[in-house]
Amino acid sequence: MALTLTVPAPVQALPKDIETKPKQAKAWVEALPLAKVVETGRALLEHLTTLNRSKLSADERLELMEIYRPVIVTLLEELEHIFAYSTLPLPAKQREAFELARTLAGECAIAYKLYIVDKTGKLLAFGAKKSLPLPLARAIAYTGRVLLQSYKTYYPAPAGTWRDISQLYAYAEEQGMLAEIPDEDAKVSIADLYLEPVVLSLADPYRLMYREADKVLELLAQARGSVTLTDQRPENLDPQKAFLVALDSDRAPRLMSIAIKEPPGQVLRLVDVSKLVEKLKQKLAQLSTNKDAAKSKGAHEMYDLLTRLTRLWGDPPKRQFRRNPAETGVAVCSGIKAIAHFCALAANEDPEAETQAIAAGDTVPLLKMPTDPVSKSLGVEEWTVLNQSPNGLRLHREPGGVVGITVGEVVGVRFSGGQSWNVGIVRWLNVLESNDLEFGVELIAPNAQPMEIEPTISSNSRIQAALKLPPIHGEGDSDTLLTYPDTFADLREFELNDGVNLSVIRSTGLVEKTSRFEIFQFSPS
Repeated sequence: MALTLTVPAPVQALPKDIETKPKQAKAWVEALPLAKVVETGRALLEHLTTLNRSKLSADERLELMEIYRPVIVTLLEELEHIFAYSTLPLPAKQREAFELARTLAGECAIAYKLYIVDKTGKLLAFGAKKSLPLPLARAIAYTGRVLLQSYKTYYPAPAGTWRDISQLYAYAEEQGMLAEIPDEDAKVSIADLYLEPVVLSLADPYRLMYREADKVLELLAQARGSVTLTDQRPENLDPQKAFLVALDSDRAPRLMSIAIKEPPGQVLRLVDVSKLVEKLKQKLAQLSTNKDAAKSKGAHEMYDLLTRLTRLWGDPPKRQFRRNPAETGVAVCSGIKAIAHFCALAANEDPEAETQAIAAGDTVPLLKMPTDPVSKSLGVEEWTVLNQSPNGLRLHREPGGVVGITVGEVVGVRFSGGQSWNVGIVRWLNVLESNDLEFGVELIAPNAQPMEIEPTISSNSRIQAALKLPPIHGEGDSDTLLTYPDTFADLREFELNDGVNLSVIRSTGLVEKTSRFEIFQFSPS
C-alpha cells in the first residue's frame, strides 16, 4: 500500500532566528517558562509551524524534534490538565488549552511524518530503513494523542487523523517493524502505540464518564500484547461480535456487521480482542471475590468499568428500541440541585392556569421555561429533540448555551405541555465541528420529589439535596433516592426531609453510581 501522508510542503527558507545547532536549540527550548503553560505552548507551536514549512534536512529535523521532546511532553500534559473532562461546552480557558494542545500535537506529528516522507522518497538512501522505527513511533504516538484529546473532550477527530495513523501502521507492518521498540524509556512497540487508540475507540469513548478514558488506557497498558490485528478471518466468526479497521480509510474501527454494510476500505484488518477480554474477566473475578475491595469506591468504579468493557469488546450490545425522528423542543437542566429546584416549582404550578389562559384568549407557550432569578442562575434552556425512543432522547443545541453537560450527569427534561420534570442520565456526548452539542439521555423516571438528606451518624455530616424517584428498571416496589456521590453505604441510616415530614430511612442496595450521582434503594428504619 502506497504511503500517502498529510504534510505541508516545506517551501520557505528557514528563518535565521530558528537555531538548528543542537546545543543552542537545547538551550532555547529549556529556557522557555514552563510555568506559563499557554504562553509557552503558543511560542513553541509558532516555532514548530514555521519549522515544518521550512526547508531543512531530514536528519536535522529529527534531531531538533528529539531535543524539543521533553518540553513538548510536559506542555501537552499540563494543557490536558486544563481541558480534559471539563463540562461542555468548554469554557473559554479550557477551549483555548484544548485547541492549543491539539494543534501542537498535530504539528509534532507533521515533523516526524516529514522525516518519513523524505526518507521513504529516496530509494537509494543509505540506512534509511534502519532510521525509520523511531520517527514512525513518534508520528503514531503524536497522531494518537490527537485522537485521545478528542475522546477526552467528546470532540470529533480531525479529518485525516485516522487515515494518517493507519497509513503509518500499514507501512510499519509492510516493513516488518511492528515489534520494534525504538524508545527504550517508553518500552512500547510500534504496534501497541497504534492499538491504543484503536481499542479505546472500540470502548465507545463518547459514552465514557469522567476520567474513564484514562482508566481504559491504564488497562490497555497492563495488557499489552493481548490485542492483535490480522487479515485472517475464522470461518465461524460472528460479525456481530467482531471489529474491523480499514488501513486505507479515514474511519475509526467499526463493528464488522456495520462495516460489511458500509465498506470502509480495501485494506482490512480484524481487531482480535479475545485475549484482552479474557484478562478483563479475570480481573472481574478477582474483584468480586475480594471482600476488602468491595468496600472501596475505586474498586466499585473499576468493577463497573470492567463489566461494561467486557460487554462492549466481547459481546457488543444491540439497540433495544427504534429511534423515531422528532421535531420538538424540551427544557433541560443539569444536576441534582437544579432538578430539585425546578421540580419544586412545577409542583407549585396551578394545573388549571393554562386552561384558563387559553379560554381567555391569551398566548400560552408550548414549553414552560422558568424565568425567575434563581432558575436563571441554575441554568435552564431549550434543546431540540432529533429523535426519541421509549426510554431516551437524542438532543441538539447550538453554541452559546448555559447548561453544562457531561457524560454520567443527571439531567431534568420537561416536554412541551408537560407538568413534571423527567429525570434522565447523559449516556453519550458529541461536540460537532460547528461546536454544536448533541447528547443522548436515558430517561429513568417520569418525575421526582425534592428532598433533603443527612446521615444520622457522622462526625462531618451535612444536609444535601436529593431526589426521591419511583422504582427504577423494575427494581421491585422500592422507591429510590438520587443523591450526590459518596452518600451511599450499605445499611447506612439517614434522616429524610420532604419539606413537611421527617423520616428515618436505611439504604438497602446501590442501583447505579457515577462520578456525578448515586441511585440507591431504601426502606424505613
